[in-house]
Amino acid sequence: MIVLSCAYFNTVYNAKNYYHQAKKSVTHDTLITDSDNFDKAIEKATSIIVKYPNTRWIDDALFMMGASYYYKGDYSRSLDKLDFLVTHYPQSGFRHEAQYLMGLANYKLKKHGSAVVALKEAMNSKKFKKKAMMAMLYVYYSDANYGNLYEVADTLMRGSLKYNERRTVLSLVGMAQFEEGRYDVALETATQLLAITRVEQERRDLKLRIAEIYLEIDEYELCKDFLIGEQDPEFRDLLADLYMEIGNDQSAKEICLDLAHSSMADVAAEAYYELGEMYEEEDSVDLAIAYYDSALVRSPNSEYGLSARKKSDVLKRIQSLNAANEDVVRAQFLLAEIYFADLADLPRALEGYQKVYNDHPSSEWAPKALYAHLWIVKNILQNDTLALALARNLIGAYPRTEYAVSAQGFLQELQEKDETHD
Repeated sequence: MIVLSCAYFNTVYNAKNYYHQAKKSVTHDTLITDSDNFDKAIEKATSIIVKYPNTRWIDDALFMMGASYYYKGDYSRSLDKLDFLVTHYPQSGFRHEAQYLMGLANYKLKKHGSAVVALKEAMNSKKFKKKAMMAMLYVYYSDANYGNLYEVADTLMRGSLKYNERRTVLSLVGMAQFEEGRYDVALETATQLLAITRVEQERRDLKLRIAEIYLEIDEYELCKDFLIGEQDPEFRDLLADLYMEIGNDQSAKEICLDLAHSSMADVAAEAYYELGEMYEEEDSVDLAIAYYDSALVRSPNSEYGLSARKKSDVLKRIQSLNAANEDVVRAQFLLAEIYFADLADLPRALEGYQKVYNDHPSSEWAPKALYAHLWIVKNILQNDTLALALARNLIGAYPRTEYAVSAQGFLQELQEKDETHD
C-alpha cells in the first residue's frame, strides 16, 4: 500500500511538473518553442485517469490533458477532454480556464459560434473575463461580425487596459472598419494607433494601412506626402500605384524600374510584373512580354512569377495570331477569344467578334463570332434589347447552324421576359 501511494503521488507530481515546465514555452496562449513536456504531461495525466479513476485529482488530470493538447495544436482532442471536464466536473476550479481554452480551440477550428459560447462562459470568472473578451474580438473579426466586435471593444476601452491590450483592441477595430469600407473612421483609428505604437514593424504596417486608406478615398496629395521619402519597397510600390492612379505613368515606371533592381527576388518580380502591365496597357506588346519574362526569371514560383508566365504566354499567342498569314479569319476569332477568356477585355473581344462576322460573313467562324457576341451581351452586359437584335440577326443569317438553335432559345427566353415585364 505504501508503494502504491508513492507511485500515486509521484504520478500526480510528475504530471503537474511536466505541465508547468511546458507552460514556460507558452507566450500569449501560443506555444512558442517545441516542447515534449506536454507529451509527458499527457502521458502522466492519462496514467492518473486509468490507474486512479476515483482520485480527487481527476479534474486536474483532465485539464492538463486538454490544455496540453491545445498548446500542441491538437484542438479536437483538446475540446474532447475539456468538454468532458466542464460537463462532468462543473465545480472544478479549472472550469473557467477550460472554457477559455475551449473558446480558443473552437476559434482555431473556425467554429465561431461555439467559440463565442465558451468564451461567454469564461467571462463569468473575474480572472478570465478580460482575456475572454479579448479573444472574442478575434473571433468576431474572423467571422466578419463587426457589430459585436465594436460592442465588445467599446466595453473593453471603457475599462482598464494595459498598453498592449489597448493597441490590440484598436488594431482589430481599425481593420474591421477598413474591411467595412468605413475609411474615414478607419483612418482616425489607424492614426490614433500609430501615435501609441512603438514597435517598428507594427508602425510600418500601420503606415501602409494609412496610405492604402488615402488611396481608397482618393486623397492622392495626402497619400503622396505620406509616402514620399519612405524607402521601404512596399511604400515605394504604393507610391507607384498612386502615380498610375493619377496618370503619372512615367514616375510610376521610374519607381518600378528602381524596385526591379532590388536584391529581394519577390520585390523585383512584382516590379517587373507591374511594368509589364503598364506597357501592355499602352499596347507595347514586345516590352510587356520582356518585363513579364523578367518577373518570371526573378521569382518563378511567386504569385507574380506565376501570373507573369500566364500573361507572357497569352501575349505571345496574340503576337503569333496577329502575324498569321494563313486562315486570317480563324486568327481574328481566336484573338477575340483570348481577349475575352484570358484577358477579360470585353471591348476588344466584342470588337474582334464583330470584325469576324461583319467582314467575313460567309466564313465558318462568322456564326460562332456572332453567337459569342450574343452570349456576352445577354449574360454579362445584360442588355436585353441588343441581345434580341443579335439573336434575330443570327437566326436570320445562319438558320441551319447549331448556334441558331441556341439563339432561338435565347430569343424565346428574352421575349417571355419582355412580356412578363409588360
